Amino acid sequence: MVEKELRVGVVGAGVMGSGHVEYLSQDIPGVTVVGLAEPNEDLRNALLQRWNLSCPGFDSLEEMLDTVSLDGVVIASPDRFHAESIKLCLSRKIPALCEKPLAQSLDDGEELSQLAQKSLTEMGKPLIHLGFMRRFDPPLVEVKNIIGSGELGQVLYVNASTRNVSSPGIKSEELLTNIAIHEVDTMRWLLSDEWSDLTVLKGRPTSVAPDGLQDPIVLTGGTVNGVVIVADIFANNSYGYDVRCELTFERGVVRVGIWGDVTVVRDHQHPAHPPFALGENWMARFRQAYVNELVEWTETLRGKPSSDLATVEDGLRALQVLDWVSSES
Repeated sequence: MVEKELRVGVVGAGVMGSGHVEYLSQDIPGVTVVGLAEPNEDLRNALLQRWNLSCPGFDSLEEMLDTVSLDGVVIASPDRFHAESIKLCLSRKIPALCEKPLAQSLDDGEELSQLAQKSLTEMGKPLIHLGFMRRFDPPLVEVKNIIGSGELGQVLYVNASTRNVSSPGIKSEELLTNIAIHEVDTMRWLLSDEWSDLTVLKGRPTSVAPDGLQDPIVLTGGTVNGVVIVADIFANNSYGYDVRCELTFERGVVRVGIWGDVTVVRDHQHPAHPPFALGENWMARFRQAYVNELVEWTETLRGKPSSDLATVEDGLRALQVLDWVSSES
């Protein structure tokens, strides 16, 4: 039996929207991009031309929903528009995969959670999923399996880094809601544990940061089961995209390198690594994660439930944890 071709619309033609248009049109079978909502006409047209797409472009999500029939929407607009886009999709009963964060404030997140719960009761299935793509990153999935196997004992300590080359226009609070939110969600998922506390350390800002921007910051916290976590967040490192994670176990160390190489240090052995070049941003490093996430999401549009996609409640929990830090500032 031939499966129905899915009709998907994308919101946003920036870095994330461009990536989703590429993946949906080039990598995901059985999917057609039938609309692109982006207020910048030049940006919108350039993206459609890049992938030889003949679908119409729209100035807004609302206009796209009014004009074309859609099975689902990928929301990849700037963070400040996520909440209103999710509300609109819920009101139209249109499934959506929204890039993180769920919202930029806890109040908005809690309102969206209530609306999503009401929709779940009415529809019998979740309409909104969150784009925490690291849950679909093959190297991190490998590490999660190592944790689950118990072969190295329990995880004692985690050290993580997320360092962007540049983040034009970012605000100090967005180092939390736009970047650190990845660490908050990833640790919950990776460790199958909940955060118990979180604080932020602020030191000397980089000289390339705009006046008033606190960059970098360091998060320190722990989980209910006693794992200590330290994560540094750098929005403008100037030297190359740099994301890493090291987990210290009772009987070894597991490191996930900049390009997703997984190194297991045990029994007095440390594998060597050749030199490599750094990327410009996260898209190349996490390309397969985005594709895997979209494959999983499009299957939900065909009626297959997913226990792996992040939910509105996952997005809300991340905002709640970050609010501990925001409340201290």
